[in-house]
Amino acid sequence: MKQAVCIFFYTDCFRPLAKTRPHNKVSSMMNGVGLFQEAITLVASDRGGNALLRGADMMRRAADAGHIAAANNYGAMLHAGRVVRQDLVAARAYYHQAASAGHPTGLFNLGFMCFHGLGGAADHRRARFLFLRAAQQDETDAITYLGLMLMSGQGGEADPAAARNWWSRGAALGNSRCAFNLGIAHAGGHGSPQDLVKAWRWFRQSERLGNTQAAKELRRLELAMSAEEQDRAFRRAG
Repeated sequence: MKQAVCIFFYTDCFRPLAKTRPHNKVSSMMNGVGLFQEAITLVASDRGGNALLRGADMMRRAADAGHIAAANNYGAMLHAGRVVRQDLVAARAYYHQAASAGHPTGLFNLGFMCFHGLGGAADHRRARFLFLRAAQQDETDAITYLGLMLMSGQGGEADPAAARNWWSRGAALGNSRCAFNLGIAHAGGHGSPQDLVKAWRWFRQSERLGNTQAAKELRRLELAMSAEEQDRAFRRAG
């Protein structure tokens, strides 16, 4: 775990972390690695039932032994209520464990919780910082949210130019939502003069990357474009 022209951009009880027994740190990490690998095998299997329950338990034990990816994965299980009972507070704690070690998906997931106020109070300033750290590691979901916060001024000063730069980076990494958001930014003149040709180009790229909403925006945009703008857009499309 885990859009005119355009109007908007995309975007249980607490169980504390178990303390590991005092033993050799290297041994603990190796134990965590083994537990994590077995957990992945069980959770990904099609055996269901007891296999999933055992996988979830091993994922928790691996996280509690210090395995960072396991901490993020178990947080996601708690977040979604997959196999285990949903517990947003505990999910946030496990995400924090992963984020503290710099795990990019853990950073995004903790930022998501802080942004939406899940498992604790909303904190947009912290969410923006976490999204930035994840975005610097090319975590594209974080890039999407960071651009939104920079564009709107949530969690800090607005910086539309930086938002567009981050979304350009996300689009170059193949993220359709970043390309879509660039279409919205250029179509609506958010932070720069309106440019329907550039907007068309970004919506077209978003469509090519698999965004089903982009085709609708392309049709709406073409109705608002002059014949000259359409000609320039179509010629550049190749």
